[in-house]
Amino acid sequence: MKNEKAMANFILKEAEAKESLRKRISESALEYYTGRYLFGLITSLLLFGMLIYFCIFTAIIPIWGLYAIVIAIVALLESKRNAGRVDAMIKLAELDSNASPPNSKNKQND
Repeated sequence: MKNEKAMANFILKEAEAKESLRKRISESALEYYTGRYLFGLITSLLLFGMLIYFCIFTAIIPIWGLYAIVIAIVALLESKRNAGRVDAMIKLAELDSNASPPNSKNKQND
């Protein structure tokens, strides 16, 4: 009985891991930035606000410098998101390849 329960828990955890990886692969950018990383979204909005403040009110950073900084930050965020998606694809492929194929010896010919 304990073996069956342990095996059921293992299969359930593996199914949950696969579903989590599939969700990560298929989620949109909006879901990624607002859903899971709310703290990161708030921090990045504060950073962008600070950059705009420096650009407009104090004139420390020229407007073309602000554009370059914003483009670099957005590119960094997107590259991290896509790297996570690729890692999830690799892990999912490994989990699918390690799954045991159905046993053809137990099939009955009708």
